[in-house]
Amino acid sequence: MKSILPTILLAATVSLTTARNIDKPSTRSTATCGDPGVALPFYRGFKSTTVDHFYTTKVDLVDNSVLAGYALQGVAALVFMTQEESTVPFYRLWKASATDNFYTTSTTERDNAIQNGYVLWTPDPQTYIYPTQICGSVPFYRLYNSAQQDNFYTTSESERLGFITQGHTDIEIAGYMLPVASTQCD
Repeated sequence: MKSILPTILLAATVSLTTARNIDKPSTRSTATCGDPGVALPFYRGFKSTTVDHFYTTKVDLVDNSVLAGYALQGVAALVFMTQEESTVPFYRLWKASATDNFYTTSTTERDNAIQNGYVLWTPDPQTYIYPTQICGSVPFYRLYNSAQQDNFYTTSESERLGFITQGHTDIEIAGYMLPVASTQCD
C-alpha cells in the first residue's frame, strides 16, 4: 500500500508533464535545440537517514527508491533520454561507501570520480542536457556538503541559496535543463 500512492502521484505527474506538449506548435530552431516534446521529467528523491539526493527519469527507480526509504521530492527539470541537437551526456555516478550520487557532463570529472571509488550507474549516459544556456534552458546548480558527503542539484535559485546557508558549498552550474513549465525552445 505504501508504494501505491507514490506510484499513482508519479503517474499523474508524468501524464500532466507529457500532456503539456500535445498539439502545441514548436518554435524551436532544429539547428540548435533538442525537441522539447521528447524531454522527460527528471525526478528528485531524498533519503534523510543517509543524506542522499538522487535524480532519475525512470519511474521504476523512483518506486523502488520509495520502498528503500527515499522520499519523492518532485520533478527537478526536464531532460532528454537520447542525444538531441546541442546536448551532451550527463553522467550519473554512485559511491556506495559514501551513499552518494554524483552527476556531471565532464568526462574528466567522471574519470576522476571513478578513480576515487565512484562507479557509473549505467554503461551509457542516463540523460542528456545542454552545456550552455540555450533553447529556453535554465541552470542546474550543483552544490556539495562535505560533512554529509551529499551532492545536491537544483534549478531553483532560492533553494540553492537555502542549501548554501545550511552548509552546502556552491560548486558550479552542472549544465542546463528545460524547466518543468517549458513548452518550447526559444
